[in-house]
Amino acid sequence: MSRNDWPSGLVTALVTPMKDDRIDPIGTRALIEQQVRAGAGGVVVAGGTGEHGALGLDERTQLARVVAEASDGRLPFIVQTGALATRDAVKLSQDAQEIGAAGLLVPAPFGEPVNWREKQAFYREINDAVSIPVMLYNTVTAGLMGVEQIQELAELSHVTALKQSSGDGTLLGDILTWSNANDFAVYIGWDDLTVPAVLGGAHGALLGAGNVVPELIVRVLDLCSRRELGAELEAAWGALRPFLRFLGTSENYVSVVKLGTRLRGVDVGDVRAPYLMPRAGEREALLRALESVVAA
Repeated sequence: MSRNDWPSGLVTALVTPMKDDRIDPIGTRALIEQQVRAGAGGVVVAGGTGEHGALGLDERTQLARVVAEASDGRLPFIVQTGALATRDAVKLSQDAQEIGAAGLLVPAPFGEPVNWREKQAFYREINDAVSIPVMLYNTVTAGLMGVEQIQELAELSHVTALKQSSGDGTLLGDILTWSNANDFAVYIGWDDLTVPAVLGGAHGALLGAGNVVPELIVRVLDLCSRRELGAELEAAWGALRPFLRFLGTSENYVSVVKLGTRLRGVDVGDVRAPYLMPRAGEREALLRALESVVAA
């Protein structure tokens, strides 16, 4: 397997549309249409932005099937299949493979710390249970891995990508230096490091912000991939980065992204408790931030 098995450019970590506290198939289809029109390279189902921790296993399976049907071969979809129990992660992974997922995004179990031997066994069992590409998820909540640990897991037959979700620029640079010399895809998952990461060799950007402003992110990534580093990129990134910083420093990234998606015309409902939608002051600030970035 190769890094080229993974979609390049923007891969949007989809919010999960809800209506009456249930997954909303109509809203999910509208969200997929938005991503297709914007030119996204792919989408991730039931990731952190998709509130996976508040979804039951059956809901996650249902959501993946709705996305598969809505995509209809037009847009690669990746299913986030991490779980606290290895057997659940394996079942979700096999279900995702069965419905045609382009790959899996797999964070290590979170909550009680998982030691390195346990983490290795977890990834090995998932790797051996499927025949599609596997992406590691390097995030603080699941225990941030260093380059040597990533290299070790990359020896597994299906592990060919990583989502790097940390603001540590030095670690990002070390990972990119290694990945650029190997057949391994790295996606930046820390929104406001998007341009430096892609110019440094990242395969793409895996962002929840793609629900809100996919068109501008696609444009920025396209300019980066073509190495057009002039005034157009400066203007586009100059408008986009403050908006990404706004999302990243909000009270709850997921709820602000979900509200932003609604304000852009796709009804995805509210977040599920324990999450809460933004307060009035943050909503007003989001409206101002959106006016600025959409005009760019």
